[in-house]
Amino acid sequence: MTIGSSGGARTVSHETVTVLGSAVHVARVHGDSAPVVLCGGLGSSWHDWMDVLTLLGDAGCSAVALDRPGFGDSEPRPGEVPTVAGEARRIVAVLDALGLTRPAVLVGHSMAGFYVEGAARLEPDRVGGLVLLDSSVEKSPGALVPRRLRMPAARILARTSSAVGLQALGADAVRHLVVRAVPPDGYPPERIDDLRRLYREPSYLEAATVEYFAYADLAVELNRLRRDTPLPDVPIVVAAAHTSHRTPWGARWIRKQQRLASYLGGRFVVVSPSHHHVMIDQPGVVARAVDAVLQDARREK
Repeated sequence: MTIGSSGGARTVSHETVTVLGSAVHVARVHGDSAPVVLCGGLGSSWHDWMDVLTLLGDAGCSAVALDRPGFGDSEPRPGEVPTVAGEARRIVAVLDALGLTRPAVLVGHSMAGFYVEGAARLEPDRVGGLVLLDSSVEKSPGALVPRRLRMPAARILARTSSAVGLQALGADAVRHLVVRAVPPDGYPPERIDDLRRLYREPSYLEAATVEYFAYADLAVELNRLRRDTPLPDVPIVVAAAHTSHRTPWGARWIRKQQRLASYLGGRFVVVSPSHHHVMIDQPGVVARAVDAVLQDARREK
């Protein structure tokens, strides 16, 4: 398979599957490869993966980008708090619902690095490789405020922000501040409108706030899994984003990502220039990393 330049969004279709009691939206390209599952970080949606999906589809790969509950076009689950085990089950359930039974290459960006690594540990027969994009890394996680107080506070904060108009007022600024990345060919007007719609949904803000407040719990859960559950022997790539500007915190982040790659027994690469949302800034690099893992997994069969 050859990863070339993007041929446009024509190869991407959209489906909704009911898994674990809720409707999950996926953007999908069809191909002959083992399935690839693209999982975005905090507040991410299928929009962030569009260029990667298109490149993979043009190369003949089979890939899906899934929206977690409350994000993108998936159904919200207002009473649900994400867990590593729960998101691992969701990934496998989506594969089952789509009839994709071959071991999948899981791609996790930022916080979703927790989820795809958890899926590999909990469902080793369903995972054929991992790509971690600027993944979250926590050596000794912990939270000062108990979970029983944090989760209600997250919901109150999100609902209040929506009710008084802060969410609608600051949606564009928040996305620009958090994401910062822009696709190589820019955003078509219709996708800008859709992103604005998503960022103004009260359910989106609540899901993102709850997931953010659950971050420490997710990190603790993954660390426990690491102690108790081995990682399958599959090809792994850990890719760190670097803006190309030398800073102390940038160097520190690269070292953390290198240690993660060493701990997982994976290959380490730096993607530069890129902000945190590597799949938006450098979709070609991400698609080639995915294709390399697919090829390694095929050779190791």
